Amino acid sequence: MIDEAFISFREIVDKLLDIPGDFTDEENGVHSYIYEIEIGTPVELDISVDENGKVTIGSIPPMYRVDTSFLPSYHSVTIKAEKYTAPEHGE
Repeated sequence: MIDEAFISFREIVDKLLDIPGDFTDEENGVHSYIYEIEIGTPVELDISVDENGKVTIGSIPPMYRVDTSFLPSYHSVTIKAEKYTAPEHGE
């Protein structure tokens, strides 16, 4: 069972990449398009294994930094996404 402070790793990837690809301001004639995005972030992971051996990975950005004799272990994740455009007319 994932710690309730964490969300599934799939959800965090979905949320990081949930950026509209088009930004437009018709009134001012401005158009901006995002075709590629790369995000690097530290994350805390919560890895659990249920009684059937199913592994579940939970993840959150680091919530805080506390200086203690045993510091939490952060992992670095880089996600790169590129817009796919299907070839037209058999190209």
